[in-house]
Amino acid sequence: MRDVLSAYPSMVRSATLVAAAYRGRIVLSVLTAFFPLLMMAVWLTVVAEGGPPAGWTTGDFLSYYAAATLLWNLAGDRVVWQWDADMRSGDLSVRLLRPVHPFHQYASGDLGHRLLFLTVLVPGLTLAALLVPGLDYPVTPARLVAVAAALVLAYALSLLMASTFALLGFWSTQTSNVWLLWWGLGSFTSGWVAPLALMPDWLHAAGLVLPFRTAMGFPVELLMGRLDAGQAEYGFAVGLGWLAVFGLLYRIGWRHGVRRYQAVAG
Repeated sequence: MRDVLSAYPSMVRSATLVAAAYRGRIVLSVLTAFFPLLMMAVWLTVVAEGGPPAGWTTGDFLSYYAAATLLWNLAGDRVVWQWDADMRSGDLSVRLLRPVHPFHQYASGDLGHRLLFLTVLVPGLTLAALLVPGLDYPVTPARLVAVAAALVLAYALSLLMASTFALLGFWSTQTSNVWLLWWGLGSFTSGWVAPLALMPDWLHAAGLVLPFRTAMGFPVELLMGRLDAGQAEYGFAVGLGWLAVFGLLYRIGWRHGVRRYQAVAG
C-alpha cells in the first residue's frame, strides 16, 4: 500500500497534464459544470410564484445550489465510462500488466481531471460567494474542518460506488445503463432534485440511510449550518458505513470478475 500511495502524486500529475492537453474538453466541462444551477432556477421560480417553503428563503436556495455545483463536479462517476470503454476495447489488459492495480489507475486519472477542473471552478464560486448578497455560509474553523472531511468522504464514496458498478462489465455490456438507473433513482435522495429536508417524510427517511446523500446533500447541509453535532455524526457514520460496504463489494466483484475478463471488441 505504501508503494501505491507513493505512486499517486506522479500518476495524478500525469493525468492532470493529459487533461490539460484537451482544451476543448475543459471548455465543455466548464459549460456543463453549472448544470445544478438549472435546478436553482427552478426553485427560485417556485419561490417567486408560491412563496418559500417553511424554513427556506431565496438566499438559502442560492447558497444550497451554489455549493451543490461543487459537489456535482466532485462525483467520481466518470470512471464508470472509462472502465466500460477499456473492457470493451481490451485496454484493460494493458492496465493489468502495470504494477499498480487498475482501481488506482482510474482513481488517479479521475482525481487529476477533477483537480484541474476545480482550479477553474472554485475561484468562480468563491467570487460569486463574495459578490452575491444572497449567498451566506456561517463558516467557523470547526465547521470548515467538518466540511473538508465530508468532501473527502463524498468523493471517496462516489468513486468507490462508481468503480463497484463498473465491475458489472465483467458480466454484462449494460454497465452504463445500470449505473444511470441507479444514480437516476438516487438523485431524489441525494439532495440534487431538491434539498432532502423538502422531500416527503418517507423519502427523507430513506435518504438519511442511503449512500446518495453522503455524495452531495450532506456536505452542503454541513456548510450551511443546518445540522447539529448529532446529525453531523450520524451523517459521517452512514457515509463511512457505505464506504465499507462498497469496499467489500468491490473486492468480491474484482476477485470473481477478473477471472472471466475478455475484451468485447478489439
